[in-house]
Amino acid sequence: MRNWLRRSRRVQSYFGWPVPAAVRMVSRSRMRELVETARTSGFSRKGVGLDLEAGENFVVVPYLPEPTPVKSWICLIAAFPHAMDLPVGERPRCDFARLDIAEADFNSLSPAKAKVRDQLLHWMAWEAYGARRKEQKEQKE
Repeated sequence: MRNWLRRSRRVQSYFGWPVPAAVRMVSRSRMRELVETARTSGFSRKGVGLDLEAGENFVVVPYLPEPTPVKSWICLIAAFPHAMDLPVGERPRCDFARLDIAEADFNSLSPAKAKVRDQLLHWMAWEAYGARRKEQKEQKE
């Protein structure tokens, strides 16, 4: 029941659109399928720059709806070349890409577990903080 509620709940994206609340986790093989579908379906965002060989875990975050060529979500993909549990002192590494995913395909993806979502929040907060610090440093120079 709780999973169903999370799947059906909406949050506001960075751009102000209502999007599915549940972040999705995708395996390497499933990500390959999604990229291939985007390439053959005429989608605009096809995961350019996504290293499907190096990625071990793929996180899918929808941020805008796309009505054509079929109803889909424009998604941010975070590709992690390592497991979600890292040894002490090792920093997470991540690459990003954008990918259009058909609504039916998106709905078939499993929501990330709470532990994974919590871990991602911590990692992404530090990524954002680091980018902001770098930006502020450059403005001072």
